[in-house]
Amino acid sequence: MNIDPELYIEDTIIVHLQRFTQGEVSAKEIPWDTMRISLNNCIQQGVAYMAVLHRLMLPFYEMYFHGDAEICRNIPGPEHCFMEEVTAADSEFGLWASNQNLEAAADGWGDYMKRTNNDHVSYFFNLLVRLINGPYHQDWGELSDSMKQLLFQAEVSSDYKTDELYCILHALAMIMQQEWPLQKKEELFVMLREHWGFMKHVYSIMIRHIVGCKLPNFAALTNNVMISNSNLPHLDIYYCALVERIDSLGLDDKKYKKLDDARQKLLEKINRREPSETLYELCDTLFPEEFQLMLRHRPKSYGELKKENAQKDLLLSQMESQTRKLEQQLEEAALAYKTAIEASIPVEDILQRLQRIPIATAWDIYDKLDRLLKTHPIWRQYDIQIQEALEQREREEESMKRNLYSNLETVANNPTYSTTIEHFHNQNGTYNDFSEATLRTLPFRPHKINHKS
Repeated sequence: MNIDPELYIEDTIIVHLQRFTQGEVSAKEIPWDTMRISLNNCIQQGVAYMAVLHRLMLPFYEMYFHGDAEICRNIPGPEHCFMEEVTAADSEFGLWASNQNLEAAADGWGDYMKRTNNDHVSYFFNLLVRLINGPYHQDWGELSDSMKQLLFQAEVSSDYKTDELYCILHALAMIMQQEWPLQKKEELFVMLREHWGFMKHVYSIMIRHIVGCKLPNFAALTNNVMISNSNLPHLDIYYCALVERIDSLGLDDKKYKKLDDARQKLLEKINRREPSETLYELCDTLFPEEFQLMLRHRPKSYGELKKENAQKDLLLSQMESQTRKLEQQLEEAALAYKTAIEASIPVEDILQRLQRIPIATAWDIYDKLDRLLKTHPIWRQYDIQIQEALEQREREEESMKRNLYSNLETVANNPTYSTTIEHFHNQNGTYNDFSEATLRTLPFRPHKINHKS
């Protein structure tokens, strides 16, 4: 190309963007395809053309970076796609953006989206991807602190859309300040972008006001997060955040009840499927001081509940089996005593053996014998004596229990050492005066008597 780069770029690209941003023509009247051809030509010509392109595009970069409606008039629209292509091709864009204020960019984009009722945060994500993929310099620690102050500590809502972009900036800053290879940071940011529809619900709970959704309250937010099938594997994360934060959301009784009802529905949905831990590392990065604490509220998964129920069923089955065995053994014991009584075994021998088994079991055997032998003449010779013996034994055991409890209470209330010893310091520097009143509080300790042979 033997033409002046500046004239070429002005005639084929800049003039069209100027007319568009000044409102002289609509997006449909701009020759976007021709402009892309000119952009590709500049790329092929190398630094000489790209340096000029960068300089001439700076006013439009300023608009694009701050979400100016003059350049971002239609989203999605051809002008936005073209700006993404130019910034991706311009290796100097990241260095220029390093001197810009990302918080101000979020303000601009949030204001634009609010005024145009536009929810396409993916284009703000695209801008951030351009930055982290290029030579871009940012104090990520300072940015994360600033966003944390705005979102978590101040808890002052700008508006649902701007605060959503602040949350995205906070997430980006938390990821980028990790000591990981750039590739891993990019992968985690891509994961954040793919799951942002879910993560904005988590952020809403964490910062205690709703972002990214025009919903009236946290109960509606909780019902909303359950709608999308893509959210279902990760609902345990939202549940943990909700339980951790629910008492600090500042709800009155009515709103608390509604939210708790929604939380119960959420729990039921979680219990019907296996959770995924795909987003655990991301959440641990975004909320390093809280995420592990939140996980203590993690509900049991479908598999865990299934295993637990199977274990309960096994235990109940074992209990039922043992109960049947005990009932059978009790029946066999009663039949053995019945046979002994029918054989006229002395009542003393019967009682001797009944005394060796627990009193409740002895009564069970007596009741069965009474049922089995009620019409048998010989039972009258045993019935009263066995009943009286068991009643006497029951009274003696009850008396022993009362005496034991009384002795234990006495010991518990009797101090081993005086707590009323009065300390004073006399002229000789001595302490402890063991008065008669004091000595009476000390426990009696009998001396051993040695018997001499």
